[in-house]
Amino acid sequence: MSFFSWFVRSVPRAPRRAGVLMHAFYLWQEYFTPAGKAAAALMPLSMAVGMVPGFWAAWVFCGLDFLLFLGMILSLFCSSKLNYVSMENVVVTPAYEGEVATIWADVGVGGEDAINAIGRKRSSNLLLRLFGRGGGSADRLDSVQLASYRMDPSLTWLESEMVQINAADGFKKLECKIQTKNRGAFPLKKIAANVPEIMGLLQWPFEYRGSAELLVYPNPIKVGEFPFLTSGASGMVFAPLLMPSLNRGMNFVGVREYREGDALRDLHHKAFARYGKPFTKEFETERGAGAILVLDTAAPSFGERQHLEFAIRLTAGIGLWLLERNILGRFFIDDEEIPLAGSGAAQGERRKNLMDALARIPAANLISARKPGPWSPAARPMDPVLRVGLYAKEEPLVHKHIVVGRDPSSDKCLFVEPASIKSGVSL
Repeated sequence: MSFFSWFVRSVPRAPRRAGVLMHAFYLWQEYFTPAGKAAAALMPLSMAVGMVPGFWAAWVFCGLDFLLFLGMILSLFCSSKLNYVSMENVVVTPAYEGEVATIWADVGVGGEDAINAIGRKRSSNLLLRLFGRGGGSADRLDSVQLASYRMDPSLTWLESEMVQINAADGFKKLECKIQTKNRGAFPLKKIAANVPEIMGLLQWPFEYRGSAELLVYPNPIKVGEFPFLTSGASGMVFAPLLMPSLNRGMNFVGVREYREGDALRDLHHKAFARYGKPFTKEFETERGAGAILVLDTAAPSFGERQHLEFAIRLTAGIGLWLLERNILGRFFIDDEEIPLAGSGAAQGERRKNLMDALARIPAANLISARKPGPWSPAARPMDPVLRVGLYAKEEPLVHKHIVVGRDPSSDKCLFVEPASIKSGVSL
């Protein structure tokens, strides 16, 4: 990422507090269907074209569009919330930056009391008795779709197809697709079930009353070879961790393919005979044993803030590399320890906790950044520590440093240029 690209991404694109213009935009986005937006936008356009001398056909089109606009106003008065839509069990699946996330929700029509209330309101509404209703009856929704509004500008709602829901069928699971762009933890302020009204020009967004959050994970940089971890005198403390026979527990976890350095006594002979290639038995690592990974987000100068996303992606790749070998003991972001549910937990749970924590790191901005300082965890670590940061520093508790920068590397500190970090890297 160039400095210009980071600068553009760091500029806020949404106001901290919604004003009159933002509320007008929310009204336009949430209550108008695509057909309604076209009808409302074409009338001033046709009036502008009609200003051309002799172009009378534009005024004819403007008159027709004005009649359609009157129909849209009529549907506004007829479109009181006569359907009682309920929504529950909202689940948001995380996604990696640039991928599509999915929102799932159970949507259904209101119960018997709500249907009776709808019937009383329907019988007293003269306009509905004259013109009917297009959104469905009290016990049926002819068309409904799941949507998400008022999101971060980096997220885009992908419009889905309309579905029909009958009250007799109970709740129906609907999905909503969100196109992501940047890493982060984004609150979903308004998840709604859209029900179009009489003419299909307006819609009622029935809002979900709970809270939801979308986590967009950083794209981890794949780490291939990692000789720096065990190189030099500072790497002697990491070398025993790559020998599973020295720190394994007694509880059997599973079977995986053989890796160089695995003890021969741990070979799984039945799997070897069945598949024709060596497999190794995995055992639960002793609690607390393993490397300590630290991500330092402090940036001493303005120019180094632009490399924070590279450092996060690199930390994700290193963390997954350590998890695959079951040697990640603890994980810190600055001075705060991120619980990984213990080394005996399922691998998928530990991976999820790691990526969740990386997604929640605030993005670097133009105004402020965390000031450099000594790493001071609550308890002194007893295991080897690997730090990933944006600048080099002397730290008595850290054995190895990986710095996203351009200074020359040494036995204890490895500098990785941002331009060299793409889909994979060897450290």
